[in-house]
Amino acid sequence: NVIDPKIGGVMIMGDRGTGKSTTVRSLVDLLPEIQVVDGDPFNSDPEDPESMGMEVREKIINGEELPLVTTKINMVDLPLGATEDRVCGTIDIEKALTEGVKAFEPGLLAKANRGILYVDEVNLLDDHLVDVLLDSAAS
Repeated sequence: NVIDPKIGGVMIMGDRGTGKSTTVRSLVDLLPEIQVVDGDPFNSDPEDPESMGMEVREKIINGEELPLVTTKINMVDLPLGATEDRVCGTIDIEKALTEGVKAFEPGLLAKANRGILYVDEVNLLDDHLVDVLLDSAAS
């Protein structure tokens, strides 16, 4: 996160109207840009093989050159009605039916990887979804 990347997350608390959302949204403009593997839905860090998606790892193993881009970090909003498969990802049914291949459709956590997942009103989320978010932050 902004202060120390080893911290799994930050909770900002305050009364309604104190600027919590505005503060978080403006962080994206203050933080330095990051280098990611172009086209990778997980925003893989080209310097950290442990955190790369399988497709990127396979390219490295095959000796392929990774196309890199520099970009602002992602700010992803978690909607109140989000489901577990929307957050974590799911099997891409369309690809399975049309092409006959197993494919993973990344969720909001993948989109927010190396960025900010903004959860407003966490107390209104389903308990199992809060558990998923806490497990993700701990890993």
